[in-house]
Amino acid sequence: MRPVDAAWVALPLLALALYHRAWQALAALLAGLAAGAAEWVIEAYTSYGGLFQRLSEGSAIQGGLGWHFAVVDQLRSLGGRALCRPCTGALPNPVVTAWWFVLPLLAAFGLVLAVRARRGRPTLLALACAATAAFPYLFLIGYAAPRFLLPAYALLAIPVADALAHLVRKPGGNWRPFALSLVALGLAVHLGAQYAVLAHTVDRTTADRVAWDRTAAELHRLGVRPPCLLTGETAIPIAFYTGCGSAATSGNNANSTREEIVRTAQRIPVAALTTAGGAPPDYARTWPSHRLGDLRLYVAPSAQ
Repeated sequence: MRPVDAAWVALPLLALALYHRAWQALAALLAGLAAGAAEWVIEAYTSYGGLFQRLSEGSAIQGGLGWHFAVVDQLRSLGGRALCRPCTGALPNPVVTAWWFVLPLLAAFGLVLAVRARRGRPTLLALACAATAAFPYLFLIGYAAPRFLLPAYALLAIPVADALAHLVRKPGGNWRPFALSLVALGLAVHLGAQYAVLAHTVDRTTADRVAWDRTAAELHRLGVRPPCLLTGETAIPIAFYTGCGSAATSGNNANSTREEIVRTAQRIPVAALTTAGGAPPDYARTWPSHRLGDLRLYVAPSAQ
């Protein structure tokens, strides 16, 4: 877990230890956080110019941390998008997202059951840690990915399991068959929806990888072979398949400049990729272009 994420999850534990003056527990928590973050902090000083510099660069890559209402973005990501950035488009089918609304309700019911059984404190603590784990990804960044909320889902699963167990065991008389049927139907619908998302995601990613492999083969045919450099549309995955490095002069993956790319094109094969109707970078406008499906490949003359 990222150190900053670990700190968010641990906030309720730290607050509880301070409130009860449980110094040993507090020391154990702080030691655990320090041990987990040590490698990351050392790397910050050896590779990023210091801890605050790394945090600053990380914030910049995120688009700047601040108030962002990303709840709808998280809903959009549930349709099978590994990274929803920019997070636009229609929401998935309500059947796909229904579990997301049911989950906190079941967790709240689990808390009520725990309070009745006089074991509400640990359940409340699990819910508090789930809330702090989810908070930055729901309200502090401007995009979404399903994996961001996995720690929160794992913590919510504890009271949810209590709630589901109660629903299938406790009701008596005519209510018990109804409760069993309702839980079974809910689980069946949820698993069916998740399978549909999985199948759609596998089909899409398989098609992407076939296209990337085809593009890499065409680039090899055009003389773009390792060592080489790609920039532009989907340059990162295609560069991996081609055996090249990748470069970007703007955006979240910016790691180069126009001048550096031009200089590189004088030494090794370089190609700029655009959509079929897109415009190339100014330095690549005179480069020979080649249409391949939905892409257009501009290959530096030195690679021909």
